[in-house]
Amino acid sequence: MPTTSPVSARSRRRGFSLIELLIAMLVLAILVALAVARYRNMKERGYLAEMKTDLGHLRIAEEAYWAEKGQYTADQSLLDFRAGSRVALTISISDPYAGYDADAVHVSAPTITCTMYVGRASATGTPSGEVRCQ
Repeated sequence: MPTTSPVSARSRRRGFSLIELLIAMLVLAILVALAVARYRNMKERGYLAEMKTDLGHLRIAEEAYWAEKGQYTADQSLLDFRAGSRVALTISISDPYAGYDADAVHVSAPTITCTMYVGRASATGTPSGEVRCQ
């Protein structure tokens, strides 16, 4: 008389069911979506940091120029300063003795602009020398 094993038919089956694979793929997709969103946020924060740093260095160079010449300049070649290769800086001066406005745009994030004004230049509601990004 042959003996039958008490092992059920389910336990003899090997591999994963379709539902188990779909659940694993769903969990993986959620984790990837979270990682991509976090990566984009980190990249944007990096762009902002680079623009703010360049504007801060510009402020120091402009103040050194003002201390030496008694006025500000919009010509970056006259300053002891070079912006990063991925940041475009624009300096606007209406009165070289009163102050200046400076805008920074990162080539990888052209929709974000950081602005700074120093002195009596056209104030945008921010304190002189403070960098604001939008």
